[in-house]
Amino acid sequence: MSDAPAIHSFSHDALGSKFWVRIADEDAVYARNAAEALFQRLDEVAALDVSAEAGLVGVVNALGAGATTQVTEDFRALWDFAATLHDDTGGAFDCLATPLFQYWTARGEAPFDPEDRRWADAMRACREGRLVCEGASVTCVRAGRGVDFGAVIRGFALDRMADLLENTWGIHRALIMASGSVTLTLDPPGDSNGWRIGVGTDKEMRLCRYALASRSRALVDARAGIRVSPSGPVRALATSALEAQGLAAASVLLSAPEVEDLVNRGCSRGAWLSDGTKSGSLGYYEIADRA
Repeated sequence: MSDAPAIHSFSHDALGSKFWVRIADEDAVYARNAAEALFQRLDEVAALDVSAEAGLVGVVNALGAGATTQVTEDFRALWDFAATLHDDTGGAFDCLATPLFQYWTARGEAPFDPEDRRWADAMRACREGRLVCEGASVTCVRAGRGVDFGAVIRGFALDRMADLLENTWGIHRALIMASGSVTLTLDPPGDSNGWRIGVGTDKEMRLCRYALASRSRALVDARAGIRVSPSGPVRALATSALEAQGLAAASVLLSAPEVEDLVNRGCSRGAWLSDGTKSGSLGYYEIADRA
């Protein structure tokens, strides 16, 4: 008979990703019930994705000048985080630059032409549009902008799921992840010193009470209105999944010195750029070969 702790694994599709919950050292039925509650919470957050039909973000993005709508606590929390990251990146990260996101999505891989009228129109819309969130409401002061939390919403979902798991279900030994984009670890199983988290195809690290986010897809730098593609995966470490995913996004958009400065403004966080440069807490972690 094996002495290894029981680990119960559950999955759910949301936000275009496969979400996994792994719960250790718990009764199987209780773990399943908890996972089902977590996935219900996940679906609530997923309703804030820009792709959600008839979702709150769609309502906000359809507001005309002078119109107002009520928003949820989740929306406000995402808005506040995105606004802080916007300021911390000097405007490079901007979840309200939807006209630019739409332009680059429609453009595909065609060569960029700075004389493209559609691009100029998108830049003008972002420059002139204005959305304001005050209390529990959003007002469209001037039409043109729109909300898209896509770069950080998975991390936000993991944090909310973890909060529910610990504070409602009393479960503290668990791992929650969204495909390969972000992983949040709570206490590890048994007497282990951390959850084994894969890094790339052949490396791993052990984490406890940390989140690791990875970003390999392009993002739009709202300062210049251009798309930035990393040469390889960038990774970020933080004590919350939302912060880790935000730092990973910033690490795509900013220069290496800017990333180091941003990481060092907070504690217990780090970044690992595609050229191998590490800053902050990531420099203290051992990256080992996968067993």
